[in-house]
Amino acid sequence: MKRIPSPLQVVLFFVMAVIFATWQPFVWWRGLGAAVMLAGGIYGWWLLRRSKRKQVN
Repeated sequence: MKRIPSPLQVVLFFVMAVIFATWQPFVWWRGLGAAVMLAGGIYGWWLLRRSKRKQVN
């Protein structure tokens, strides 16, 4: 299993979070789920940036 996600995977995670949060009717657990998805997307973006930085050095 690869540890570094592809850029498309990171972008799709953000898109899924937005779609999940805006689905009607909005309930608290959808907001919580979207927050978790956003956190996962940010973590994936950070991993991607860190791997690119290591390749340059």
